[in-house]
Amino acid sequence: MQGLMQSWTVGYSAHHPDAPAKVTLQAAFSADFVEPLARGEVAVAAFAREWFPAERQRYRELTGEDPLLIPVATGSRATKGGTHAIMMFVNEKNPLTRLSREQLQAIWADEGKITTWGQLGLRGEWADRKISLHGMLPRRATGNPPGIVNFLESRLLEGRSWRKDMHAYADLPDGPQALAQIVTAVAADELAIGYSGLVYQVPGVKVLSLADQEGGPYHVGTEDEISRREYPLCRTLYLAIPARPSLAALNFTQYVLGPEGQGIIARDAQGFFPLSASTQAPVYQPHELMPVQEATYLQQDGAIRIVGYNDMAEMLDSLCAHFSRRQKGFRFDLDLRGTRTAPPALANGTSAFAPMGAEFSPTEAAAFRKATGADPLMVRIAHCSLNPRALSGPLAIFVSEENSLPSISLPEVADIFSGRNTRGLQPVGLEPDTALALSFHASLPNLDLRNPAYKGFKQSAEVTAFVAAHPQAIGFAAAMRQVPGVKILPLSLRTGDASIALTTQNLQTGRYPLDRYLMIYVRTPVEPWIREFLNLVLSGEGQGGIGSGTLGYLPLNVA
Repeated sequence: MQGLMQSWTVGYSAHHPDAPAKVTLQAAFSADFVEPLARGEVAVAAFAREWFPAERQRYRELTGEDPLLIPVATGSRATKGGTHAIMMFVNEKNPLTRLSREQLQAIWADEGKITTWGQLGLRGEWADRKISLHGMLPRRATGNPPGIVNFLESRLLEGRSWRKDMHAYADLPDGPQALAQIVTAVAADELAIGYSGLVYQVPGVKVLSLADQEGGPYHVGTEDEISRREYPLCRTLYLAIPARPSLAALNFTQYVLGPEGQGIIARDAQGFFPLSASTQAPVYQPHELMPVQEATYLQQDGAIRIVGYNDMAEMLDSLCAHFSRRQKGFRFDLDLRGTRTAPPALANGTSAFAPMGAEFSPTEAAAFRKATGADPLMVRIAHCSLNPRALSGPLAIFVSEENSLPSISLPEVADIFSGRNTRGLQPVGLEPDTALALSFHASLPNLDLRNPAYKGFKQSAEVTAFVAAHPQAIGFAAAMRQVPGVKILPLSLRTGDASIALTTQNLQTGRYPLDRYLMIYVRTPVEPWIREFLNLVLSGEGQGGIGSGTLGYLPLNVA
């Protein structure tokens, strides 16, 4: 990725002459960037592969956090060293033409059930013939896997080990690479299957078509299939940044993901592919951005009316001012009296978009569809706050400080609050039709709050006060409404899994399971100026502004 990083820094610096980017560290391997990134010696690191488990562990040891890995390009089709797609080869005499990812897992994984060609549908002399496996040595002397092995362990094996009877190859110091040895071995063995890159293909082998699931669609790995990421074993290139990146790191990543940065990928000699064009925003001329004069949300003085959530006033004041400086002629009239004022105003067109602290309720969604004939588009713009001054926070499970329970799983939570197995606890929370209860239900589909065991309140503060006064109570409420006498339980996704504490870090990395968001809803198709406004909100500048607000709302992570 050296060429890409050089070109990106030049392009980015042309747009940021007061704070240009520069390449401060070059290395032969992605692994060399782990510790410099953790120590803050670099703001952004290039990774031509996924991180190894040991690298993530080392990064956590140094920082206490996980890095963010941002996909920025698709690997090549057949460039040596170009993070190329992985092909499955069989001997040319083998009648087999295609496999699904599920079949591949059953072939390659230890204790997999497929060991003969007959189990893959071959008949006659092939039916009882044993499959011969040829792959890379799973671990190097460092204890880490090769990058391709690491990719396949995640993509195919999903945590399982490799089959023990696999013929394993390593690069020879003065000889061929492992990937070349594998294909040569398959050409010499009628019963063989092996993985490699297309550039290593030799006479006597053929490439199998692959599908993500049984029944297809199957893809042989053409350039178009890989560029569109339809081929199941295409690869990815990443930028790695800290969990709490600097504004400069966010801006650089935003540039790389934009049209100019992605265009650089298409011109790079390694043959990488830009991300799908659908992820890139179109570029508009200034006159194309202006709202149509007949728009209902336009006030008599030409100001654009925005109706919505009162607790988003600070961030919207800043974002609208920023947008108006960037796009001359835009002015805004903010009418922010509450979340529930937004859906009807968006539906009847008197608000350009709908800033909200809660999702549309089923009733609001039905009314919007009836009025417009379509669903609105919801865009998350920030995590909710842990600041008591804010009105919107993530959900938390509260128990009395006297309760010895150290943590709880989401299935256990669903059983308790549904009355199926209360474990001797009194479940309490918000009334079933409130926004927080609807959010709680969305996180726990197996939840039923309309049961005799459950007691509902109108406000989170009432819930936490009840739990503080009743040692046998358990409640859900907004996290920042914690009071003396209660504690928040760490949560696990499944019973027996490691628990996840409610922390700023776990919210921003998307790990905490009862997170909530601030959102902007828009009508579709999205007007060009609104698309540009959302691009600003989701840019490094917009997210940096959100993160610096006084109410503690948290910016999204870049991923």
